[in-house]
Amino acid sequence: MHESDRRLKNLEKYSIKVNILNRPYPLLVRAEEEEAVRNAARLINEKIRVYKEKFSVKDEQDLVIMCCLELATDNMNQARLQKERTSKLEEGLTLASDLLSSAILNVEETAA
Repeated sequence: MHESDRRLKNLEKYSIKVNILNRPYPLLVRAEEEEAVRNAARLINEKIRVYKEKFSVKDEQDLVIMCCLELATDNMNQARLQKERTSKLEEGLTLASDLLSSAILNVEETAA
């Protein structure tokens, strides 16, 4: 398969159906997204089930909102942690670069 054919295949969308709270939701997804979308639907259903059992909430909309809040909070926390990790890596790379530059200068001065 040529690279251009591979790129076109990655852009193709497939029709799938996921069920959340026993309601079907038809979606168009790229092939590489299908498994993640199906797993997300399972996660949502599982979280809703746990909330339903734990809090005896009757209104399914409340369950969905509670699930959305939890998932959005988790997502925001992960984004914050990723930003912190990236910042620390950038600091480490800057320090390593500075140390290498200093070592190179010392070697050049010693050689001269």
